[in-house]
Amino acid sequence: MGECVLEASGLSRLYDNVGVLNANIRIKSCESVAVLGRSGSGKSTLVAMLAGLCRPQSGSVTLHIDQSCDLWSLTTAERCRLRRGPIGFVSQFTSLLPALTTLENVMLPAQLSGGCCQAELQAKALQGLRAVELEHRCDTLACQLSGGEQRRAIVARGLISRPRLLLADEPTSNLDHASEEDIFHCLQDLCTSAGTALVMVTHNQSLAKRCDRVLVLDHGVLYEPGITNAPLPARAPTRLDDAHNDAANPQRRRLLLGGLFFAMALTGAAGMATRTIRRRQEVAHQSNNQLQRLAFSGLSAELTTLERMGSTGYRGTIAVENLDALQSLYLLPLDVQIYVQQGSRWNPFAATWSEGSRGVLQLRHPATLQFELRELPSNFTELVPGYLHVRVDVTYAIADGPDPEENPVERRDSFFVYLQPICPDAEKLAQNTFPGEPPLFIPMPPH
Repeated sequence: MGECVLEASGLSRLYDNVGVLNANIRIKSCESVAVLGRSGSGKSTLVAMLAGLCRPQSGSVTLHIDQSCDLWSLTTAERCRLRRGPIGFVSQFTSLLPALTTLENVMLPAQLSGGCCQAELQAKALQGLRAVELEHRCDTLACQLSGGEQRRAIVARGLISRPRLLLADEPTSNLDHASEEDIFHCLQDLCTSAGTALVMVTHNQSLAKRCDRVLVLDHGVLYEPGITNAPLPARAPTRLDDAHNDAANPQRRRLLLGGLFFAMALTGAAGMATRTIRRRQEVAHQSNNQLQRLAFSGLSAELTTLERMGSTGYRGTIAVENLDALQSLYLLPLDVQIYVQQGSRWNPFAATWSEGSRGVLQLRHPATLQFELRELPSNFTELVPGYLHVRVDVTYAIADGPDPEENPVERRDSFFVYLQPICPDAEKLAQNTFPGEPPLFIPMPPH
């Protein structure tokens, strides 16, 4: 076994007196550790504290990656950067962006980190999808994946940076037995080939036993079977005369009084923790409202041009601007989709963001986003002779910082235009009696 990569001491966090109490854990490189426990026992809370997502009420988490540091002394942005690099995290819950493809979701953490070209990132992401047998779904939108496919995509995303420490919260949930085995082998291979330390929360005792160590979380107490003892439930009087004898004995009476004062102190501490949580929730709510206002009132977006790309398609330009000079605004283009009216229906056709419009953009000054479309139908409804009736739907994720504490807000805009087909019919265009050359496109108000 290798060097220690993570050491936690005295970790505690309670929710209504349920959670994690004074947990100690030490993880070494190349080591796989399973965490077992009943549902609601605090396993996810434990992993979230180790990942820098959920602040403990007491205790510390020390990382020994490159150099030793106290995880919870770092800023939110610094913890985010760790999770995009040396710390991989596989969430129990679906955390894919629905408007991105599977491949784009897997690439996203590495894109935010920077440092790699698009081709290199794509190769790494495809390798991860291949490892979880999901390469054939790389161009499928995340919202169109099954539950099991989403789990595998989340695992692939956690592996893309080949982290020094991987924290996986039930990575094999919603999977059949064969897929469970495939994912587990993939995680084990990462431990042996890259020296990654693995902490895996699971309900599958068969998989847990194949890890190097098994930890159990029971009644808030984390212990290792055979090394430390399981927690014992507190003794309570079972008969009235037991309670009477306890009160009559001076030593027992002192213990009872001490226990009473301890319980009162614990209740007071729990009350303070509850009030603190409520205050944080209020602050988070206010922050979310501010972000919503920024996303829908502080951002201006307008489709300004459409131009031909030779004889194969079109390139569109969207001008974006932060209208609030005092507020930081970060934008990530998520999805662009073209719809063409055919009869009474809007039918979809593929479009993609141009290479330079696929990363996070800080809007200090007016900027542009560009997209490309190469597929348009030959049959279409002509509300204006010789023109397609086109709707362009674009979706962005908007945040107030590069590493936001709150989830980014999604905004969708629709732009309507009349657009000449790739091979226009000059006779039909002439029916419109334009004063000069027929325009390539005619912008329309939303309708």
